[in-house]
Amino acid sequence: MHTHTARYLGLAASATAATLMLTACGGGSDDDSATAPAPATRGTIAVSLASNAPACGFDAVNLAISKLRFRQDVNPDPNAGGWTELSFSPAKRINLLHPASTVGGTNTALGEIALPTGDYAQMSVVLEPAGGSLRPAGAANDVPLEITATAASNVRVPINLKVEDGRKHELLFEFNACDSVQPRGAAHVLLPRPRLPHQVASGIGGFVDPAALPGNVVITAQKGGTILATTVPHPATGEFVLPRLAPDTYDVVVQGNGRATAVIGAVPVAGSAVTRVGSAAAPIRLASSAVSTISGQVTYAAPAVAPVDGTWIMASQTISADPAVGNAATTVTNRLQPVDLATGNYTLPNLARASIQYALYKPNQPLVPANAASSGGNGRYRIEALAAGYINKTGSSANINVSSGNASGVNISMP
Repeated sequence: MHTHTARYLGLAASATAATLMLTACGGGSDDDSATAPAPATRGTIAVSLASNAPACGFDAVNLAISKLRFRQDVNPDPNAGGWTELSFSPAKRINLLHPASTVGGTNTALGEIALPTGDYAQMSVVLEPAGGSLRPAGAANDVPLEITATAASNVRVPINLKVEDGRKHELLFEFNACDSVQPRGAAHVLLPRPRLPHQVASGIGGFVDPAALPGNVVITAQKGGTILATTVPHPATGEFVLPRLAPDTYDVVVQGNGRATAVIGAVPVAGSAVTRVGSAAAPIRLASSAVSTISGQVTYAAPAVAPVDGTWIMASQTISADPAVGNAATTVTNRLQPVDLATGNYTLPNLARASIQYALYKPNQPLVPANAASSGGNGRYRIEALAAGYINKTGSSANINVSSGNASGVNISMP
């Protein structure tokens, strides 16, 4: 990020529906005949919802979608004319998370809608307020997911889509499930984070050593510490795919409980290919490590108040440049999670005390991460709080040392 804060901007608005018709009337003639109305021109949008990996302590995040609405401008007024809608009766009940065994995720077709031709600037997703639930990882039953009336009716997704006459257009969107669910005491609250993922077949795939899999391994694609994609490996084979990555170069960060953080650096993605990092015969191995916890509270200096879209806490490390390896300095986000909406409290668990490990990507070669120097030293982390509308602030120290034990009372005051 540090455009991290862009992920936490609330996207909100919806409206009542109105059907747009394009007509034309001709002028009179000598015999008073009238020109027939020109036919309306229309195209079709086929809408699909992409699933997310179960990477945030939930096996299911369930929503019920009752309508999709479209309009050609960015007017957020829910009572404005100019919306065309697709209604679902009954509402479509969707689990935003796919099983860990579904490598690469799935897309769920929601439906198709015919729209007048033109440029469309936004889609609004209407949810059933009583249709939310989630299932904590390993639990037998769902628990309630609170969906406020505003969140249910005003989930606005900015789009940039030109509808052309007679053509069918594909629109893929997703709710970032891990970013959209935030704690408030013992409850869970939906603060929707919809987005349009890249509709490309390119990505990064590979294998993690199965020996590390009991430690709830999570894999992210990052750039300068910005998390751009998240997934989990297959629970038996360790295979993973980070799909829909735009052409660029990424750091692949692999983390598991009781393990050192491993980074495969400067992994290129181009065209529609999936770049491979590790194989079943030569998977990415994670060294064992003792772990520690950093905890504290985020407060807001008057007259500032807690933002309605929530505040996030991040632990990161910066790997030093190493000419012998060939890598430039790069920042890695180790943990990123919301703080409690009610109290501002946070806990960042399972932070490795051992050295972060790094391997520079090389095609068609085994990738063996080795101990790498970080700017703060082993077991030291930079802690930041992030929120929309606030300047990123760090805690009492940018070099929190947990190499020999936990660190509590790492408090942050937002201006």
